[in-house]
Amino acid sequence: MSDIYGYMGKILWVDLTKKELKEEKPDEEIYRKYLGGYGLGVYYIYSRLKPKCDPLGPDNIIGFCPGLMTGNAAPFTGRYMVCGKSPLTGKGPLEDGSKGTGGWGDANSGGYFSPAIKRAGYDAIFITGSSDKPVYLYIDDERKELIDADNIWGKNFKEADKILKEKHGKICKTAMIGVGGENQVLVSGIVNDDGRIAARSGLGAVLGAKKFKCICLKGKKRTVIKDKEKAKELSKSYNKQLRKKLNDKLIKIILKQASNFTGLMRTINIPLSIAGKITSIGTKLFPNFLREYGTTWFTDICLGLGDSPVKNFKGSIKDFPQKKSKNFTYDRIEEYKEKRYGCYSCPVQCGAILDGSQFGLAETHRPEYETIQAFGSLVMNEDLEVIIKVNEYLNMTGVDSISAGGIVAYTLECVENGLLKKEDFKCEEYPDGFLPTWEHSENILPLLKIIVNREGIGDVLANGVKEASKHIPNSEQFAINANGQELPLHDQRLMQGLGLSYLTDPTPGRHTAAGTEFMSMGPINAFVKGLDVSASKKPQKLAKNQARIAKFAQAFNAMGLCIFSAWCGHYPLFEFMDAFFGWTMDLDEFLEIGWRIQTLRQMFNAREGAIRHEVSKRAIGDPPLTEGPLKKVSLDLEEKAQLYYDSIGFTKTGIPKKDTLNRLNLKFCVKDLNDAIGRPEPLVNEYLESKD
Repeated sequence: MSDIYGYMGKILWVDLTKKELKEEKPDEEIYRKYLGGYGLGVYYIYSRLKPKCDPLGPDNIIGFCPGLMTGNAAPFTGRYMVCGKSPLTGKGPLEDGSKGTGGWGDANSGGYFSPAIKRAGYDAIFITGSSDKPVYLYIDDERKELIDADNIWGKNFKEADKILKEKHGKICKTAMIGVGGENQVLVSGIVNDDGRIAARSGLGAVLGAKKFKCICLKGKKRTVIKDKEKAKELSKSYNKQLRKKLNDKLIKIILKQASNFTGLMRTINIPLSIAGKITSIGTKLFPNFLREYGTTWFTDICLGLGDSPVKNFKGSIKDFPQKKSKNFTYDRIEEYKEKRYGCYSCPVQCGAILDGSQFGLAETHRPEYETIQAFGSLVMNEDLEVIIKVNEYLNMTGVDSISAGGIVAYTLECVENGLLKKEDFKCEEYPDGFLPTWEHSENILPLLKIIVNREGIGDVLANGVKEASKHIPNSEQFAINANGQELPLHDQRLMQGLGLSYLTDPTPGRHTAAGTEFMSMGPINAFVKGLDVSASKKPQKLAKNQARIAKFAQAFNAMGLCIFSAWCGHYPLFEFMDAFFGWTMDLDEFLEIGWRIQTLRQMFNAREGAIRHEVSKRAIGDPPLTEGPLKKVSLDLEEKAQLYYDSIGFTKTGIPKKDTLNRLNLKFCVKDLNDAIGRPEPLVNEYLESKD
């Protein structure tokens, strides 16, 4: 291998069955083709995973993969990805009685764990096999080993983290599953930094099945940068420009008045992406609201525009008017802010730590927009205390708040329709049961506890709404999901590109995957010159832009960049790559790398038979709402999906074409095209016969 600049040049394989730890040194070509994050993750997992294996079995592989630029102190590069086969989004039990196969899963988290992986000396850590007893992985500069985890198994994050810090030192960084993952709750994730979670795809359940509790890191290694002075100057210049934007007094005035404009925006149909089109304003507006209020700034605006789903997607702002959300608007939550919180290398710091003493809590992370609306408008709750407590509980038990909110909403509707009774909710705390209902928020937390602990009906609900609806007759219409995953709190009836992403991305039902409108809410075209994507309701243009933004998003994520960096103005991305790695790269090559990553993620699903277009009818306006901002809106996503597939080089059923695989140097996947189960044979032949 030639001199290594900007990354560590090693990955670690942990075999829990054999209790073996082995290092591997990838060729530079692999980094150049797949970058880091889930780009590196999907390459190795696709290449090494046994096809059709049980997601909760020992053959599944879970990767902890920091972004390629992470550890080099470039602004906004504190993200890492957990990836592997999802137990939530694949096919369920098959006709032969087997458990079925999962789809591609990944989850993204910030905080300070990502650079800790690099400082431990690795660009990725892959976990395979299964342990016969709870274990955790410890790495410092002198040793790496699997250690018995009996003393932290069954503990929540703060409890376990405290024990590990007492043993290994306060500077160690941890990422772990909570009780949700231990109990194999299929909507559980991996927690770091007290409240940052790689939440989606149910990967916490995979680690729980492996009896793997935690990675604990205490390394001090550093990357070697190709041109240290140039990198330093680029960071200094970028941060200086951003600080100037953050001191704009006019923008600060606009921020405080933002919620007053919601009614006007709704009346004259101004889209959420308007700020993204006005670059001069948008590049100042977004870093300011993120720094001052984080994603809570969106709550009132998105509810007013119809973006926030109400009452399990069947209601509107008429059912949950903005006066009901006044208790958890950004200015209300601001009253409890104790200090600002930011991830590694973040110049904006959009998080916050709240004083939880009024809610019977110690310091707690401020809930994000998704959590607020998942336990606000979606479940008809207007009590901030409930949201704060729910956020802390899910953070400590390691459960995805988006999916958890969807499960609660589904459950409330089942109760409303007489499908679940009080006795179904019996548990240790409530031996006679309890009955959760709309607008009675006192039972939300008890409901979540029986789900996390798999007590009573919670054992069914813990598998997500799609699987739960198979066990609760006549409830399928209440189970709002896309291909098995509960939908986020951004309504696709308002943003059709987002709906297309929910349906077609290898990790379905994800608002951060690559929806054109969502990405265009901020001035994303200012991020790198020549990107040129925009939202459109015209099917052909929507499909073309969706393909382009999907390519961009994959490479962007693989670098370890935070999505909010794309809304803060020009970023010297390719200049950084030259300074860190000594690589000369332009936008065309960057997009091709993203295309390669997206195609390999899609091939994973094709090989597993996990490409499906299953989205709840209610969520696409079938039947349409009769009032509110989304009145009479109904979507036909299938036509748009096929146009998107054509634009990105896939067949109309979503399987990458042979010539696409060859063009992207993915020839090793061609042999798997015949294993794309569940597809008509003539179409499979079409893929194999397509020209190189």
